[in-house]
Amino acid sequence: MSIPEEIDLHTLSLSPLFVGLNQDELNTLIETSRIHEVEDGADVVIEGDPGESMYLLHDGEVSIEKRSGSGERVEITRLHRRGDFFGEMVFVDVLPRSATVRANPYARLIEFPLDVLRSFFENNRDAHLTVMLNMTRVLSKRLRAANEQIADLKREEPEPGE
Repeated sequence: MSIPEEIDLHTLSLSPLFVGLNQDELNTLIETSRIHEVEDGADVVIEGDPGESMYLLHDGEVSIEKRSGSGERVEITRLHRRGDFFGEMVFVDVLPRSATVRANPYARLIEFPLDVLRSFFENNRDAHLTVMLNMTRVLSKRLRAANEQIADLKREEPEPGE
């Protein structure tokens, strides 16, 4: 297998997911991936569906949306930097997708199917540890940001009786 020309390996090596991997590990991972061109407004993953892959943003932008209790779609965040990733929760739990991810306006994504990643990690233990630590750091950062958003919303709530 070879790496598609349109993939910028140098930039991807700086992705928060891949920092610390050597060039051979990164090449092997990218060689086993799939490229997707996603048009404006098209869903990449849908909340409630089973998760079987994680994705890395190569170009463009995606919005992460969650359905509220009333069924309204609420944008949680946007990913727009090359190397941003989503769908990593497939490694943490076997629950359905927690949000919908939509190209907004367009995205070129690198898909890493879970079975391919598991096989890669079985043969590359050091890379597995590096990627999992990187993923944990990003998840922690996201959780801290979510905590701040929740705290801000709580501060904005009117006191009972107001």
